[in-house]
Amino acid sequence: MAALRLSLLALLLALCACSLPGRSSASNATLFGAAGPEGSADEGAEPDGAADPHPSGRALTRVVPAPAPHPEDLLLRLPSAMQLAAAETVNAERLGRVQTEGDRRVIVLTPLPCRIAEQEAAPQEAADRESCRSLNMATFAARSQQVWTLAPGRYTVRVVNRQVGWPVGLWLRSDRGDSLAAEGGGTAGETIEVEVDLPPGNYLVSLPLLPTPDYLWKVEKGAR
Repeated sequence: MAALRLSLLALLLALCACSLPGRSSASNATLFGAAGPEGSADEGAEPDGAADPHPSGRALTRVVPAPAPHPEDLLLRLPSAMQLAAAETVNAERLGRVQTEGDRRVIVLTPLPCRIAEQEAAPQEAADRESCRSLNMATFAARSQQVWTLAPGRYTVRVVNRQVGWPVGLWLRSDRGDSLAAEGGGTAGETIEVEVDLPPGNYLVSLPLLPTPDYLWKVEKGAR
């Protein structure tokens, strides 16, 4: 009987020793799966909204597209210092440059070759963009602009192209260089329209694909 008991005890010990590695392996697999180590199915997982699903089951980090290039043609870009002298400073609203459409205040700009009609009276004309660039570079120092004052607030800026046979674009920025609106397009028969908030400050507006010089808007309290 003693020999039989010893044999059974040896068998039980052998069975326990064989079962321990399997249990350890299964336990480790569960822990690794929860922690998501390198090589696991959770590798590369991102928070909700930061990754896209993939047929492989792995999460792929979403690539954010680069911002669209500025519509201004760099080959035709005018020097930032090309501001015309101020012939006069006038209140844009009293002058009728600001129109009311429902609850919107709308500023309409009309492109003519090499200039914005409402802001400059000089009859500068050219047949294409490169000719406009050359003409503006040669003549801007002798030209003048009508500087507008505007009350702070939200405006719709609308560029209505009826005469220029190529895109004109629109660029509105602060005199510190902060861009508020940058749009391409606007060829003959097309309209560009943007909504902008104008807090007090000085702003430069141009039609960079035409191209035009920079014109000055002064937004100040009490300008109504």
